Parts: sequence; structure tokens; C-alpha cells
Amino acid sequence: MSETPVTPELRDKALDSLLASRPQAIVAAVGSDGFRVPVPPSVGLTDRQIIPVPADRATMLDLVVPQDGLTVVTTWERASRTGMAMGTVRVRNDPSRSYNLLFVDMRHRYGVWLGVITDPGAENAEFGGGGLADSLLVPIRPRTATVHKNWRAVIAGIDDRMTRMLGWTAEQMVGMRSTEFIHPDDMERALANWMEMLSKKEGQRVRVRHQCADGSWLWVEMENTFHEADDPEEVVVVTQLSDISDEMAAHEALDRRERLFRRLAESLPIGLLQLESDGSVVYANERLGAILGVPTATTLDEQLASVVEQDRPALDAAFAATLEQRTDQELEVEVRLPQSQRLRRCAVSLIALTDREGAPGALACVSDITESARLREELKVRATFDALTGCYNRASIMALLDQVLASDDDRLTAVIFVDLDKFKPVNDAFGHAAGDELLVSAADRLTKLLRSDDTVGRIGGDEFLLVCQGLTSQAEALAIAERVGAVLHEDVPLSAGTIELAASIGVACAEHGITSDELIARADAAMYESKRHGLGAPVLYTDALRQPA
Repeated sequence: MSETPVTPELRDKALDSLLASRPQAIVAAVGSDGFRVPVPPSVGLTDRQIIPVPADRATMLDLVVPQDGLTVVTTWERASRTGMAMGTVRVRNDPSRSYNLLFVDMRHRYGVWLGVITDPGAENAEFGGGGLADSLLVPIRPRTATVHKNWRAVIAGIDDRMTRMLGWTAEQMVGMRSTEFIHPDDMERALANWMEMLSKKEGQRVRVRHQCADGSWLWVEMENTFHEADDPEEVVVVTQLSDISDEMAAHEALDRRERLFRRLAESLPIGLLQLESDGSVVYANERLGAILGVPTATTLDEQLASVVEQDRPALDAAFAATLEQRTDQELEVEVRLPQSQRLRRCAVSLIALTDREGAPGALACVSDITESARLREELKVRATFDALTGCYNRASIMALLDQVLASDDDRLTAVIFVDLDKFKPVNDAFGHAAGDELLVSAADRLTKLLRSDDTVGRIGGDEFLLVCQGLTSQAEALAIAERVGAVLHEDVPLSAGTIELAASIGVACAEHGITSDELIARADAAMYESKRHGLGAPVLYTDALRQPA
């Protein structure tokens, strides 16, 4: 409805029309302070249409579900400004359906405000056979009650609110010790609180479960107030009980979720570590201690004590970034188990926690990936190195050469193409096992003479390629090739007998802008020139060896 004030005449007309078209409507009278008061007889409603006023001060909030309390408040505020306002609410006994709540200022006619609840989908019909109206007539359980006791905790009197809150009558409670109504699990706490009140002679509060007349238990907060008298027998303790069942239900639900989370966390195959924003440990599951080999660790430093020294700085930096900058991090570290000294590879995922999660800090997930890392490394080796000789395979040596030629290094790069001579006759005469032995021996000899910047790869059945970086001249490349020729022109002892090893060698030096394919083609041409001479001497590529286009 708009914020324009509604005149008394229009309010009269609106109310009369509503009650005429909705005889099922139920009505409560509300004073200017917002509390419900008796409906004036002059309104002309039947008892079945009137929501009576309970003994306790009550408002329209008591008729709706707690989630719609704000709607009642905002509707009342709008009505206070305009004289009339409507909102949609759900009532306590039928929370699955929505009803209209109309506040209308009828003080000019009846001296009160009226709150009218109607079913928007029903016209000239009862609310579900009168169930809604009947339910709203039932008084709501009070939230507070008062009990008088003597210093021995014997109950001397209760108010009517106590009866409506817990179901006990005065006859049932007076003369009984209050401990008769306290849950056994809360007894020790209640007695300690009572004794402290008597010793200090000042008010004390305690939360306990109080038994109801129907055998159920209700969480209450008891505030015991000591009233001293000259005669100890006349000492009176006034106990104010407050219903805290909703609050404790929320606590219990939270506690159940916490226990469920911990059960889940303990059942996971990964280690979990929750930190506060200052790095202090909130929670660590048992699996974390098993993975890191520190089952009794309580601080972050103790948890990470088994991480190897070279990985610790990166891990510490990752934790700092997550805790201080709220950025997630992922990394791998090695852990040395304290007892066995075995190494483990662990993947660490750090997730930043903020106020939105209710606990600023970080969550660390630690997985033992030792086996998967080993398999990954094996796959990497298989993809990079030749299984027989241990040299780089064709794909990886070509990739390395591409990378070298694309670098900004001004120093000279050369490739040395090696083709083993008379390799096929060895296979034919002694078998493939002897041929494999020969290849392994050749690769071993090449590897041993390499400089730190040199790399050797097997690019074919009996062909090897050396990539030499950081050279100062072509003469230096040729000198390396000559050393290669020397180690590959010797007798090689094999299982099948001694074989004379020989090779043809071609050398090509890179020029600016040359591709790896072009450079290898030049070295290949030089190698064939070496093979043509038949002496095993290395040949340096020159333009004279260029193949005609």
C-alpha cells in the first residue's frame, strides 16, 4: 500500500467490506503500544472470530512463525504512518500456507487497532474447518516463570507462568526440592551454582534441563537471587526461569554438525589442518600426523617439522600468502619421516578462509602422492629418455635443440651427428642382443666425454646427436667431434666377443635464424661426407656440402 494516509471513512469502509466478504476472518485488538487487548464488543464479532488475549502481555508476533516476525513489525510501522497496511505471513499452526495480515487503525470508532488475519484463497469459508482459529486461541507457552525457594532449595511457591511453561501445578511442586526436576547430567553444575550463591549471597545464573510434567526436558536459564533474612529459615531465593530451548537447540544442531564434520574429516584419506589467522592450529585430523610422521604435533611448526629443508621456505611462503593475502596456494613438498627416514612426496593445497566461513584463517589439505609422483616421474623418463641407452630420445633432443636455438645466447651452438658404421653386420652375425650391447657401450662413451653444457640423444637405430652449447668457435666444435671419433674407434668387448667399433661423424654450427631441422640436415650431410671418406674422421659442414635445391 502507498504511504498516503487513509482517511477514517475509507478505513471503515475497507474493514466492513473485508469482514463481510471474509466471514472466516479472525480478529485481534491491539493497543497503541502494540500489545494485544480485548476486542471491544462493539466490533460485533462472534467468539469464533475473536483471538482472545492471554494472561501474559502478547503481540501479533506470537501468532506467526518466527521467520515472519519482521514482516509483522514492518507492516505495523507502515500502518502507524498511513492508518492501514497489509502484509503476508505464515501462522504458527499452519506454516506451509500464507495468510494476509491487515493492521487498521480503528481508534476513532472502537478505541483500538484491529489486526485481521484472512486466507486470501478462501471466500465465505472457514479456515480448514476452523482449525486455524481454534489453534490461535491456544495460549503460547510463556518464555519466563518465577519460583520461590528456601535456602535448602525446597520450593515454596510458583507462579501461573511456571505451570503454563512446564505443566506442573503448584500442588505438584511445592514442598519438593528443585533438584528433583533437574536433569541428572546437569545436577553437579546446578548444585555448584547453588552453593556458590549461598556462600557469596549474590545472584548466580546456571543453564540446565528442567523436567516438564509430560516427562520431556526443557532447557532453561535459572537466575537465583538471594534475599537475606535475620532468621536463616526465612531466607528466600527467587529463581527466574527463562526458556532457552531455541538457543540450545541451535547450539545442539551446531554441535551435531561439528561432530559430523570431525567424523568425515577423520575418515578422509588426506590430512586436514585448520589454522586461525595468526597461524595457530584449530584442528588436525589423525591422517595428517600419519602422513607427516608427527602424530603428536600441536603447533604449525611441529606439524611441518618433517618437511625437507630445501622445500620449507616455499611452504612457509605459501602459508603466509594464504593467511595474510587470502590467496589459495598449491605446491608439492618432500617429507622425511622421522623414524624410518623414508622420503615421501606430498601435495599441499592451501585454501583461504574468511569471515564468510565464520573462521578466518586457512585450511590445508595434505595428500601422500609418493606413488603417483613415482609413476609420474617414470612416465616423464619414458617420454624423455631412450629406454635402451638412457640418452635423450628423438623427440626430447629435438625439443631441447629448438629451445637452445630460440634463446638469446650469443655464444655458438653446434650439433654433432654420429652414425655407427657396420652396425647391421653386428646384428646379423651376433644377434640383436649384441647390437643392443654395442649401442649401450657407444652411448656410455659419448656421455662420459660430454661437457656440462652438452647433451646426447639417440635419434635413430644406430644414430646419435650431440647438442653442444656455449662454444666460442667452430674449431672448438670440431675438437669435441674429434674426441667423439676417438672414443668410437676402439675395440668393444661384448658378451658374444670383441667387436671393432667405428662411426661416421658430421658437425654443423648454427647461424642466426636457422631451424633445428635445417641444422641437423647440415650435420647429416657432413656425416655422409665422413662416411664417404671411410676414415671415421669428423667433417665440418660447409656450403660446398649444400645439397642442390
